[in-house]
Amino acid sequence: GAADNTIIVYTGDNGFYLSEHGLAGKWFMHEESIRIPLVIYDPRLPRTARGKRRSEMALNIDIAPTLISMAGLKGPPVEGRDLTPLLRGESIPWRREWFYEELFNYAWIPKTEGIRTDNRKYTRYINTKPVFEELFDLAADPLEERNLVKESSQSGTLDELKQRWRV
Repeated sequence: GAADNTIIVYTGDNGFYLSEHGLAGKWFMHEESIRIPLVIYDPRLPRTARGKRRSEMALNIDIAPTLISMAGLKGPPVEGRDLTPLLRGESIPWRREWFYEELFNYAWIPKTEGIRTDNRKYTRYINTKPVFEELFDLAADPLEERNLVKESSQSGTLDELKQRWRV
């Protein structure tokens, strides 16, 4: 009967460039570098709730509160959000953006910060001179090939995301 009460979580480290954007490693904010696999199987869920793919942004900081909740425990306050309502198929208010930073101190890797929303991404390479910025429309350009920072039609979006980055 253990299989009827055993939750399986499959995840991994963040991505790794394999020449995408001409890069190797995992240092910057492109989708290839920041995304991780996350599959959660809970046999206690109704069959109608299983096998669903959700579009909400889950972060690695969500795993601890989710596991604590799924185990029926009350844990200490932790960062992140419990994913179990999403697993049950509920529509609940969810994050619309998150802050990214890569501050690894290595000579040739520029420190990076940015904001990722559901369909936009703003990246700042903060220790380059001058500061280099990227803005991508992920719906129109999922491979992040067209930097929109200098597009006058995107100045409002750029200003909005810069303001969110400052917060």
